[in-house]
Amino acid sequence: MSLLDAYTTQELAPLLSLTRRGAAKRAQTEHWESRPRQGRGGGKEWLVASMPEATQQTIRIAEERRAVEEASATAAAIEQQQQSNLPALPVTTSQAILDDNRRYKALAKADLLSLYLNWQRQHGITKAQKDAFMTAYHGGAWPKLLQEIGQTSWKSIERWKLSQKGSGTLSLVDTRGIAHRGQTLLSPRHQHLILSFVLAPSAPAISQCIRQVQCRCQAEGIYIPSEPTVRRWVKAYMAESYDEYVLFREGKKAWSDKCALSILRDWTLVSVGDVVIADGHTLNFETINPETGKSKRMTIVLYFDGASNCPLGWQIMATENVACISAAFRRTCIMLGKFPKVVYLDNGKAFRAKFFKGCDDFTQAGFLGLYRDLGCEVIHAWPYHGQSKPIERFFGTMHELEVWQPSYTGYDIDHKPARMKRGEDRHRQLYEKMGCRPLDLEETCLQVAKWFEAYKARPQYRTHLHGKTPGEVFEAGRGPGLSENDLNRMTLLMMQKEVRTITKDGIKVNGKLFWHEALYSRRHAVLVRYDEMYDPYHVRVYTMEGEFICIAQDREHYKIAFGVHPAARVLGTPEQQEQLKKDIERKRHLEKTSSQRMDQMLESDILPEARSRQAALEAEVKALAEKETGADPTEVEVPTAEEEAAFAEDLAARQAAMEAQPAYTPASIKKWKDSSEKYDYLFGVKYGQNLNLTPEDAAWLETYEQTPEFQRYYKNRYDGLRIIYDREHARAASAQKEVGDLAAASC
Repeated sequence: MSLLDAYTTQELAPLLSLTRRGAAKRAQTEHWESRPRQGRGGGKEWLVASMPEATQQTIRIAEERRAVEEASATAAAIEQQQQSNLPALPVTTSQAILDDNRRYKALAKADLLSLYLNWQRQHGITKAQKDAFMTAYHGGAWPKLLQEIGQTSWKSIERWKLSQKGSGTLSLVDTRGIAHRGQTLLSPRHQHLILSFVLAPSAPAISQCIRQVQCRCQAEGIYIPSEPTVRRWVKAYMAESYDEYVLFREGKKAWSDKCALSILRDWTLVSVGDVVIADGHTLNFETINPETGKSKRMTIVLYFDGASNCPLGWQIMATENVACISAAFRRTCIMLGKFPKVVYLDNGKAFRAKFFKGCDDFTQAGFLGLYRDLGCEVIHAWPYHGQSKPIERFFGTMHELEVWQPSYTGYDIDHKPARMKRGEDRHRQLYEKMGCRPLDLEETCLQVAKWFEAYKARPQYRTHLHGKTPGEVFEAGRGPGLSENDLNRMTLLMMQKEVRTITKDGIKVNGKLFWHEALYSRRHAVLVRYDEMYDPYHVRVYTMEGEFICIAQDREHYKIAFGVHPAARVLGTPEQQEQLKKDIERKRHLEKTSSQRMDQMLESDILPEARSRQAALEAEVKALAEKETGADPTEVEVPTAEEEAAFAEDLAARQAAMEAQPAYTPASIKKWKDSSEKYDYLFGVKYGQNLNLTPEDAAWLETYEQTPEFQRYYKNRYDGLRIIYDREHARAASAQKEVGDLAAASC
């Protein structure tokens, strides 16, 4: 670095690490020459040319060190150096300066050069003294410099001295390996070929692209690059044009995730309940579907408060339906104690297809109007843009709940447990021995609820909560509560609803029986509304026209004729006996109620009407008989002898026709797979059961026995069977004859 012509004592003091008095004393000792200082204040300036070489070197190093410290480690530092009175540095030196290790090593070389010049000033510049300095350096006199620079020679230091005089300390930067950095042997044609294969939408492997590039280069008769050369060029291209690389090979979704600038929200600008985010997540463990009895991965729909990072209302779905979102939103409003101002929904095609089959558009499903009726604005997230929904990050945290469930399935195909992989019989046996199984729906809800409560009590230090827990922030901003009118509106709009039929035991919903006395006399379809999370023991029952009937109670929870001891009077506890007594009284009360209604209807409607109908019928019959015959209708007409003979003759003819029917089912009535099956049937009837065949069946049997098929495959078998049947019939006839002889002898 070029020095100024002259410096004042005040300017030299910090450069030489001296006080002003020390700098003045050193000027007298080394006989510095001075000149009058121009400008206000006067004084004098010390001429640098009159100073010893070691002092000049010390000033030069101090100036350069200060310049490097003030400049940044970027291109701005290079620009500042170029704007100073430094000569222009070579490109390789400028690039090397940007490397901290090279720059620090250059400063260490400058320090070693300063020590080398001081040594010569004190001991001389002979070759022996230069060797002595190097011996001291290599012996560890300055260990930090030795560690930074390593082994060197006094000839190298002399070369550093000449280089520093010409271009300053930064010229000592090691530029080896810089000259050819960024250069390549690949021509524009090579680069065009490489990009045409690497940026293919099919996203082939780089090794596959290299083979194709080499084949094309060989066909075109140009230089064939090696695999490392192509890989280095592709790596450099990815580093400089990463957005193009991702967009071509992976698409817009990957570009949005990896390259696009993130818009960072400030959630401290909203209050609790201002913005709630809704999304669905397929749980990574299996649950028994109560409708089918089979295990499956259930889907949870969750509302998440943006201001407090607190999970709000949620619903686990056995089957996908929009009503589950409404049920979860109802619980969200109850928890908040107010209606949210903004509901953030994912209305993308992927979300609808994944969680709500058949729902092409929430607007057409009447879904969005439901929120607007409650004063909530709806915002839709960008499709295929998970960053726009903070709830996605929460679902990632929720994986710590899923991984400890016995039926864990993994969060993707590469991370599924060993028992679900092929050939892992030992892990499947271990899974069964450990007693692992899918959870039922109630157990799943319990596990999720427990984890949500633990999450609410967990401080968050890296988010906008600044060490507070989601529960604390949520409780501080919670609303005053919903009015009775608001609750009724949400009940009608957002509770789950199903159509059920009333039986004598009540209504069955989700495997539970619900009963109310108002349902006792009804047997028809009803509309049931319920919330199995916040009110699992009651259901609201309406007619199909929407007329309210009653609020039915869970029979198991309220012990309504449920769980009675089989022998309560003998073996039961006093409580069980009291329960049995109440259930019997309830049943007798119902019987009494029905009897009273029956008696009232008998006296008021049924008996008077029946008596009037009977009297009218008797009068009508009597009048008709008197009008036609004039005889008493109570007289009985006796048949004549000719009528009785005709009746007997007709009866005998019917019996003869019945006896003429065959004793078996004719073959023409039945269907046969083939002729062999039909023959086997008729053979069994004729020889096995010893029955007479119809002429049609007998003729077919005789004809089939003459066919080549029968003669080749079946004749021997059925001849043997015929002999066996003849023996059995002869034995039966002999036994019957003996029984008859014994009966005759006894008589």
